[in-house]
Amino acid sequence: MARKRRKRQEDSAKADLTPMIDVTFQLLIFFILCTRFKVEERNHRADLPLNEGLNTSPSVPKEQITIYCNWDPATQVNDYVVAIGARGRKPVDQSRAGLKDMVIFPNDGNAAIRDKKILYSQVFNNLVKAVEDYIVRSGAKIEKLEISFAKDATQGVKSGTAPWMFVSLAIDASARVNANRKAAGKEELTVTFKFADGLGKHGR
Repeated sequence: MARKRRKRQEDSAKADLTPMIDVTFQLLIFFILCTRFKVEERNHRADLPLNEGLNTSPSVPKEQITIYCNWDPATQVNDYVVAIGARGRKPVDQSRAGLKDMVIFPNDGNAAIRDKKILYSQVFNNLVKAVEDYIVRSGAKIEKLEISFAKDATQGVKSGTAPWMFVSLAIDASARVNANRKAAGKEELTVTFKFADGLGKHGR
């Protein structure tokens, strides 16, 4: 009787990955120890803004100038005050004028109309000059021009506001200041309205 031959089981080839892992880790350690990373910028100060923070030369403070309409309802008279924000208030010379002395009424004659226009022009020019002189004397970098027209700047609009005649005069003066700055090649100021100063709530 013939003997049945057993089928030889095929040997499955298996690779031992242990040496390969060892070599991989050795190469990884080698590159970690031997690689030198390039430092692109050792002095990070060059990446910081030059106009803020520590600097070799002190930066000029950024400020805003404010025109206050100093309206007195009892006497119906207004004058102007110029300040840096709410600090260093300085009255504008020869800016005091009554409401009746500025407003042109229908029954005014030619002489009265001429006198009122002359007074308006005088107050206007004095206010423009006061603002420009204050900016120069302050030595600060003025970026904004604010117009405060509340009777009491610490209380805001709830205290009442100055008549529009004097508010519009301040607006005209701020436009002239910007026109003069533009003609001189300087940056124009942003004009905003301010209802209360630093002692109270702000509103713009």
